[in-house]
Amino acid sequence: MRGPRGQIGAVTPTYLDEAGDWFKVVPEGVNVIFATLGVEDHTPQEFHKAQEVVERAARGLVKAGAGAVILGGSPLVASDKGVGTSGLARDLETETGVPVTTGQEAAELALRVLGVKKLLLVTPYRESLNDGMKRRLEKSGFEVLCLKTTLSPGPREMAQLPPELPLSLAKEAFRARPDADGIYIPNPKWQTLQAIAPLEADLKIPVVTTVQASAWWGLKMLKIKEARPGNGKLMEHL
Repeated sequence: MRGPRGQIGAVTPTYLDEAGDWFKVVPEGVNVIFATLGVEDHTPQEFHKAQEVVERAARGLVKAGAGAVILGGSPLVASDKGVGTSGLARDLETETGVPVTTGQEAAELALRVLGVKKLLLVTPYRESLNDGMKRRLEKSGFEVLCLKTTLSPGPREMAQLPPELPLSLAKEAFRARPDADGIYIPNPKWQTLQAIAPLEADLKIPVVTTVQASAWWGLKMLKIKEARPGNGKLMEHL
């Protein structure tokens, strides 16, 4: 049996080209089931298409045995001011009895658990998505002190970003605002997991990334109290 200790379901808006980061976080015996929505570009039209199918994908993951379901795609939350996908997560949880949340909400919960209030935001997004993300975070009670971005036009370009880039951008942001008490690096398309440990060791503040926070939330819902080592201070809060 795959995942004898439990299974996490993950809905990913864009095509999944690399699932390895999830399995660098979840411990032995935990499986992750993925459903992709086929978003090809970060445009309102593509996000609308994803919104139409996300419910069906989530229901499929529940039927497949997921004990907790993450609805990925921070822009799906930020672009609609958090109403659509967040509301759907709550409705599905009530109906199915399976914990459901969005990746953005999991990250915000992680930031709160770590005591972060004044954060540095490091993204691969274009300007319009960054504006929505910043508004969302501020509405959720966080102060965004500095934003650094690659301005990547879409998912394909984000997946091609070198892993050193989020590390260097986060350090640039910290040099600009050393009064920050945390760093948030959204989007699973670029390689951010390996930046967590060196950033926390160097800057002495916690780091939250999309896959890390989503896996952490899923493990908490499955009542699993350990993760693989090297994934940041957040994993101390399982």
